[in-house]
Amino acid sequence: MSKNESVKAQLDFIKGIIYLVITGSFAVCGFFATTYKNATLLDLAFIACALVFLSILLFVALKVQNAKFKELENLKEGK
Repeated sequence: MSKNESVKAQLDFIKGIIYLVITGSFAVCGFFATTYKNATLLDLAFIACALVFLSILLFVALKVQNAKFKELENLKEGK
């Protein structure tokens, strides 16, 4: 497998992780929407922690994806 194909495969994997994180965020928001009337303070704390964790994970995945895009550009330019 060439370096170019390897970077493309890594980008596909990162894209999958981003989709999972976004889906998880929707799931947490959906859980909150269905239980907000009966939610305890502990439930709200878990929801807040999950959203913060997923946001950080999304930010990191997007930074890694951006770095891989730049690496792919450099490979195509021959640097």
